[in-house]
Amino acid sequence: MPRSRRGARRARHSIAALLLAVSIVWATPSLALDRVKISAFQGTFVALPLYVAQAYKLFEKHGIEAELIYGTGIQVTNILVGGSADFGAFAIEHGITLIGKGQDLRLAVVCQGATPYGLIVRNAVPTPNLGKPYPEMLKDMKGLKLGVTTIGAGTDTMLRYLLRQAGLSPSDVQIMPIGNVGPQVAGLKNGVIDGALGTEPAQSEAVQGLKIAKMVLDMQGGQGPEMFRDYAYNGVWATSATLKDHPDRVRAVVAAVADAEAAINDPAQTDKILKVAEDNMHGSDPALLRAYIEKYRSNFHPTATPAQIEHVETFLQDSKLIPGPIPFDKVVATEFMPREFGAATGH
Repeated sequence: MPRSRRGARRARHSIAALLLAVSIVWATPSLALDRVKISAFQGTFVALPLYVAQAYKLFEKHGIEAELIYGTGIQVTNILVGGSADFGAFAIEHGITLIGKGQDLRLAVVCQGATPYGLIVRNAVPTPNLGKPYPEMLKDMKGLKLGVTTIGAGTDTMLRYLLRQAGLSPSDVQIMPIGNVGPQVAGLKNGVIDGALGTEPAQSEAVQGLKIAKMVLDMQGGQGPEMFRDYAYNGVWATSATLKDHPDRVRAVVAAVADAEAAINDPAQTDKILKVAEDNMHGSDPALLRAYIEKYRSNFHPTATPAQIEHVETFLQDSKLIPGPIPFDKVVATEFMPREFGAATGH
């Protein structure tokens, strides 16, 4: 057979094979994952379950692709409420406050249970009441410049509450919006602020790492009002419209977060969890991150009890942020939130 004919036949076969492949691709159902956006905090342990869920590809495991949209303080709440995200991971205090104002939100899953706050001050700040029973140590805060993430954020609300507990007025101190972990530590180091109410790893970096500050009130360690020892601090929220129109996406987010928390609670996963923390908390001492994970891993669980929500609401009523109690099922999406939690292994 002439070469020209053989070449033409091979070309026809190649074209036919290409068309067959294209037809197969067209005929194959789309395997694209549903995409969701979750507003969250960056570089802090309160959002660790979300970082782990991304790193372990747990969102994909449950059929969605999740993008984290980062904000500071009250911004994370506003991103969800403003419609720029499908879900928001922020303080349960904020969510309940908004529900009290008529906002249509529900808590789908808890990211962190225990109150993560610690009030620290620079070493040079006189603290004659340090070590005395709560709230005596807070009297030393009078006249100081104290940092919070943003005005209106959970750190701001809690600081004002603590000051009133000590018989002080918020006007007795200068409350300064300083940002998250990095700016807080830098502000302490440079003397821009005298102290800060923040979350980890800010306290560990300033106190144990750089040794530039001392702990005044360790709420995460159990100091302060008793109700904060059985609490629900941070979780993933969604609107009722999302719960109704996209229940599969909600279940996927809840399952991914719960799986991430199971991994965090598994001692065999500590090295992997530490790597996730290092990747998201840039510049933090790995030894301090490890110590935190090992000490506080049990704070990460997906469930909220009626008693815990009641304690949050008591705090909000005392702070005059809600007029009265809100029923549990008006706060929690009970059809989605896990009712129990077992720390599984094998991730």
